[in-house]
Amino acid sequence: MMKEICAQCLQRHRDPLTGTETVVFSCFNQDQEMDRVDFRTLRRRLSQNGVQEKLTKLWVDRCLQHPGERPAIAAE
Repeated sequence: MMKEICAQCLQRHRDPLTGTETVVFSCFNQDQEMDRVDFRTLRRRLSQNGVQEKLTKLWVDRCLQHPGERPAIAAE
């Protein structure tokens, strides 16, 4: 998997001693110091896809409950 490409995993860190802010790719560095993670920003970023994730879940549930309603795909 290609890392550091899409920037969906960008995570802001703040040094607790100096207050210096840095941005890291969390897909590349999944072991992060909890004292540095800006959880407020993380919560906002993760909630951005909430509506889309709920709609996808409802659609998948509907598809699984109603098998056979999908029209046949024409053979190529």
